[in-house]
Amino acid sequence: MERKINVNGREYYFATTYDGDSQYNVQVRSGGKVVSMFKIAAESEEDVFDAAQAHFSADVEMGNINV
Repeated sequence: MERKINVNGREYYFATTYDGDSQYNVQVRSGGKVVSMFKIAAESEEDVFDAAQAHFSADVEMGNINV
């Protein structure tokens, strides 16, 4: 599943795939470039996007990801 999400005023594409055991692989793209990949634990696919947005936003704010 894929969704467009704004983080700090910029638009990113979040794509998720289910990995099993309530784990989702998340890929964050800006245009055609992958800027981050990580795993998120969530009970449903609806919950994963909120958790992924918070995770990515925190990484950007802490300087772990240069965008």
